[in-house]
Amino acid sequence: MCGVLTMLATAPALAQTYTVLHSFTGGDDGGQPTAGLTIDREENLYGTADMGGYTGEQCSLGCGVVFKLTHMNSGWVFSSLYRFHGPDGQTPEARVVFGPDGALYGTTNAGGTEGQGVVFRLSPPARICAHVSCPWTETVLHSFGASGGGVRPGNGDLVFDQAGNIYGTTFDGGSYGNGAVYEISPSNGVWAESIIYSFRGTSEDGEEPTAGVILDNAENLYGTTLVSRPDDAGTVYR
Repeated sequence: MCGVLTMLATAPALAQTYTVLHSFTGGDDGGQPTAGLTIDREENLYGTADMGGYTGEQCSLGCGVVFKLTHMNSGWVFSSLYRFHGPDGQTPEARVVFGPDGALYGTTNAGGTEGQGVVFRLSPPARICAHVSCPWTETVLHSFGASGGGVRPGNGDLVFDQAGNIYGTTFDGGSYGNGAVYEISPSNGVWAESIIYSFRGTSEDGEEPTAGVILDNAENLYGTTLVSRPDDAGTVYR
């Protein structure tokens, strides 16, 4: 019997080049970016840094920054879109995402009226800006901390449904203090929070959801919890 030797041709892997686009200083540009990036159609990058920026009594190391890296020719230009001050949010640990209106939306893990975090919107300048460093305008849509509501949104991304409602998770709070899945909905210019689910911290549902949720075509929500009983190993839920 004659053996047949089959040769498999494989394409060589493309060489990858590592490039540092910006090194944070912990000053006005921010520091310790814990979340991922968002990219627009022009391949500009947007992100958050949970410290740096404005420093004051409420945040001695800085309240955090939303930044942009603009792709220009063969290089990148860094600009701070917004620096938090505390009452308007503090310590943004999640990504910012684009909403249906073209604005950026995100959360902070602290700050706001109750010090328990906010959901915010950043709107671009109303007129075309001649400089890449033009600041955006922040609006606090919701401050966490009401009784029975979620607190400390953590590092989970926000997601929108087709009607423009926003969904996310909080690491703490809810009816049992173990975290919650929430919805905020606009009505006559005001955004109201509804708790969709409060984690009980039992073997059936878990607790401490640090990640956000995603939507399927039927608008079911999916996510994970960091902890579950009895093994403390976490859950995937719908």
